[in-house]
Amino acid sequence: MLRITIHNEAATTRFIVEGKLVGPCVEELKKCWQTVVHTESGLPLLPLLVDLSAMTFVDSKGKALLTEMHCQGARLVAAGLMTQAIIEEITRS
Repeated sequence: MLRITIHNEAATTRFIVEGKLVGPCVEELKKCWQTVVHTESGLPLLPLLVDLSAMTFVDSKGKALLTEMHCQGARLVAAGLMTQAIIEEITRS
């Protein structure tokens, strides 16, 4: 199960991702990201911060999406050791 909470703040859009980022949940996060972050012109609305502190598991497709989001300018943050390790792996590539 995955829960995505979106907060539109003054200078950024924050996604809080909780639970398991696997299977069809990966596509759901991708749809949310594409809908919220880009205007019809394709330009980013606000910088995106993705909080993965409450994420409990991520599969290879989930990592690929997070990598794509990072490459498109999203900032990934986390508090736990597992998610911090995943972020380090993504940002090194």
